[in-house]
Amino acid sequence: MPSTYKSDDEIYQSQRARRSSAGSLRPPRISRSGSSGSTQPPQAVFKVAGWAHAPSSVKRMLDYIGRTEVKVGQELVALEAEDGVERKGQAEVDEIYDEWKDDFKRKSKQTKALPRHAVHLVLSAKAELKPENVEKTLSASRRVLEKQFGEVGYQYALGVHQDGKYPHVHAVVKTVSLEKGVPKLRLGKMQIFEARKNLAEELSKEGLDHVATRRPSRKKARHSNLTAAKPNTLAKVKKVLENMTHEQRQFERALSRKEPSVNAIKHRKQQSKTLDTLRTQAKEDDKLVGQARLDAFNLIRSFRRGIEKKGVDAKVEAKATVNYFEKRIAKWMKEVERSASSEHQKKALPQPLEKAGKGIRQEIDQFLRQDLKDLAIPVNAQKAIYKQLRPQSLAMAKVQERIIGRGR
Repeated sequence: MPSTYKSDDEIYQSQRARRSSAGSLRPPRISRSGSSGSTQPPQAVFKVAGWAHAPSSVKRMLDYIGRTEVKVGQELVALEAEDGVERKGQAEVDEIYDEWKDDFKRKSKQTKALPRHAVHLVLSAKAELKPENVEKTLSASRRVLEKQFGEVGYQYALGVHQDGKYPHVHAVVKTVSLEKGVPKLRLGKMQIFEARKNLAEELSKEGLDHVATRRPSRKKARHSNLTAAKPNTLAKVKKVLENMTHEQRQFERALSRKEPSVNAIKHRKQQSKTLDTLRTQAKEDDKLVGQARLDAFNLIRSFRRGIEKKGVDAKVEAKATVNYFEKRIAKWMKEVERSASSEHQKKALPQPLEKAGKGIRQEIDQFLRQDLKDLAIPVNAQKAIYKQLRPQSLAMAKVQERIIGRGR
């Protein structure tokens, strides 16, 4: 049977030669599979997903990776610590937090910057999501984390999530090392790039060819008359809706917790206002014509319909909003007590704290007088919420009046 394999020369001769801008002939690029295109391996991903500035944030990071808040269709994820021990489930994941929490120091009064107790990292390979690739990505990530952090005493916990497009590993690294003399963990551009190069090497050793190259510098083009060009409305619509989609996912995740705490009413209002503003801007832009205009309106309409299709659980959102206000009140009261016990603040309440208390009371009053009535919940439930929040708001007012009067 004759071979069907074509050499590079045959492929070149069978295709039309392309001319460059200078007029010279150049052959098309040939990929490994015999078709034209780039042969560059994919980029390894090593990125910072966020920093934990409070002990509770570290706890949430560990819970998120371990999937301790089990939802329908999700399973618990085993967390592997730097010592190789696996922990699975709420009780065992809490053991990791208990081992770390003694190193979580509060922000000192002399510093303005918030403390960084831990960092959430994501390590990913652009490969098909199948068990063998997941295992390879895990092995490579494990070696990178050990080399970058474990060898110098930084404790960490990692877990694999398989609900994305590609295999990816989540890790939480505590910023305080167990080794004496090792400074607190800092991750700048150079350190992240070095870790990404290490990940690319380890993935390649596992048979998943990856590279880690720097992005080309992005120089901003200057307008010919030195004036900024008007932003493209369609691009703005896409960018704003992308951010709103991310915020909506965070909002839905917050509502799905056992004791949700989020200002759902404020979220809904801001969402509606942003969509109305986008639609007005698209409508008033004379340069937005043809297909681009249709695309802009379709994107806005599609996002709004997607939200409406999901519906609103008024009872859950009311509970989440009440929990949000109660947490803010409790936190403010605690700050007031701490300030009152301070030697430097025996008389007057600090202005930022006084302003914050006034802002919380205004938000609660707005919620009780107007927003609560608009919620689709029974009147009895509305009255119960009013009786729950109103006394707490009045208590805040009395505390402020007492301290202000004492300051006089």
